[in-house]
Amino acid sequence: MNQTGYFQAVWLFIWNIIKNSAVYKILRKVYDGISGSWKRSRITNFFRTEHLTEGAATQSLSGRMLHAPFTFFAFLQRTVGERLTALLENSGFIYLCNVFLHNLLALNLRFLGVAVVGVGIGNLAVGFFHGAELNIMSLLLVPAGIVLTLFNVNLTSYLKHSLVVRLVENCLGTTFSFDFYYCGKTKAKGRLIVAAISGLLCGCVSMLISPILGVPMLFGIAFVFAVFYKVEIGIFAALFAAPLIPTMALVGLILLCLGSLLIRGITNPNFKWKFDGIGFLMIGMLIIYFLAAVTSFVPLKSMQIWLIYFAFMSVYFLIINTVKTKKQLIDLLMVFVLSGLLVCLYGIAQYVFGWDTAAAWIDEEMFTDIKMRIYSTLGNPNVLGEYILLVLPVSVGLLWIKKKPLQKLVYLGITGILFLALILTFSRGCWIGIMIAAAIFITFVAGKLWGLGLIALPILPAVLPESITNRFLSIGDLQDSSTSYRVYIWMGTLAMMKDFWKSGIGMGSEAFAEVYPFYSYHSIVAPHSHNLFLQIAVESGVVGILVFLLILAWALKKMTTGYGYVGKGHPIATMMVAIGAGICGFLVQGMFDNCFYNYRVFMIFWAVLALGIACAHVAKDIFEREKEAKAQ
Repeated sequence: MNQTGYFQAVWLFIWNIIKNSAVYKILRKVYDGISGSWKRSRITNFFRTEHLTEGAATQSLSGRMLHAPFTFFAFLQRTVGERLTALLENSGFIYLCNVFLHNLLALNLRFLGVAVVGVGIGNLAVGFFHGAELNIMSLLLVPAGIVLTLFNVNLTSYLKHSLVVRLVENCLGTTFSFDFYYCGKTKAKGRLIVAAISGLLCGCVSMLISPILGVPMLFGIAFVFAVFYKVEIGIFAALFAAPLIPTMALVGLILLCLGSLLIRGITNPNFKWKFDGIGFLMIGMLIIYFLAAVTSFVPLKSMQIWLIYFAFMSVYFLIINTVKTKKQLIDLLMVFVLSGLLVCLYGIAQYVFGWDTAAAWIDEEMFTDIKMRIYSTLGNPNVLGEYILLVLPVSVGLLWIKKKPLQKLVYLGITGILFLALILTFSRGCWIGIMIAAAIFITFVAGKLWGLGLIALPILPAVLPESITNRFLSIGDLQDSSTSYRVYIWMGTLAMMKDFWKSGIGMGSEAFAEVYPFYSYHSIVAPHSHNLFLQIAVESGVVGILVFLLILAWALKKMTTGYGYVGKGHPIATMMVAIGAGICGFLVQGMFDNCFYNYRVFMIFWAVLALGIACAHVAKDIFEREKEAKAQ
């Protein structure tokens, strides 16, 4: 018997003992009773029943008003779409852009070599006219480029059958498409002239900033063209890069994707905008935020924040209007998890190597055994924990739906790294949040695991490090400075709400700092309310928080109805539960912190919400196709 068979036999033996025990039978009866009551409850029926049709949001007057932007784009599609499409197809500039893009997507070495030579010459020419010293890097680009021109091959085509690509595909449980470029463009007349001109321009511009940027600039321009070529590329890049790049760079990327989607919506006669109840509420939320910004105590700063909110909330419309298939959805979730893996690996490296071991965010009197809390690329341990709360359940979902042992092992390792990083944030609210998320996932995906949970819970305090146990047991202890600090801030924020419950004070820490000192307890200074729900209420008023709560309720209802379309055990149903569990865990942490204080986490939250709704749409499509197949 092999090792796997041995462990399986041992587990079956233990499980048989547990299953026949009196304790298990009692727990099973309790579980069946609670489960039956829950299934028959009005709450469950409300979430399972689809009360409104897909187009119901546009049937009312307010719905038509909020749908006006999409109606306008549909009007443009009907009136000027065909002419604009013909104009783009016949444009010489667009043709040259396509030649540039597809040669770089193909990684055509000759094209790339000519472009690199152009970068080197451009650098040297600008340096010469400015009297700068000879740059060795620019000089080396010329012979390096000449060597590349000797090989007229498309490197991308070789990657398709490489061992590395096949290994990655087997490990992650996906397949990569290498049909994203037109081979004919790599043989187009004049393509080397395009390479030379683009290289020279990048070389000249980069020399004015830094000669190192020349070649990356080529690929940066190609990326912009690629997003306009396929907006899905930009969405994948945005979700991957969100925790890794600066906020304003992410804003630019989202706006680039939005522009690409608008062009597709106008030029593609088959494109239909999806506008559901959640989209209706989100546009309403943006209007409420806009009014709060206009009437803010610091209107200019609040308006800047509103523009960021507009860009990041629009990611919802980007995702639900582009993610149409199960493969797209699973691949996007996979990219999201891989980005989280990189973030958490960097955070763990901080802990292992002691990078920046400042004792910030630690009560040194209560927790002398905690030397560091990791924060990775997000600048704050609590923010990192909030991000992991959204990523970790998705990783567990992917682990659950993968069938091959190698893939399960890979995702198990990723999940372990994410969980370790969450522990090392020492964020107690996030620990509670992940426990709630785990309870939801187990309940709806694998209820039998509750038996193991009941066995494991009493053992945990004995095996966990003392620092973690002490940190967890300190929840609610007002002697902890961070706990008492939050309580006083909540009291001050509630006092503010009495005076500003109608309109709010406007978005941002500057607006909060203008008003909060007049209501603060014990002269405590704070940049925000340390509570997501209080913060939304104090920024946008009671209407703002009500609309936000409606968005959450509608989203969870949408995912629940989507779950019903495919049923328990289906991969899409499992991912919906994972996403919903992550959102619930995130909102639990929102009771102890303003999770939207970090704009990148704000964007990631709406992206994850959109992925959950995209799951529901895909589930409905699967259900309808199966229904049609049975009818035939």
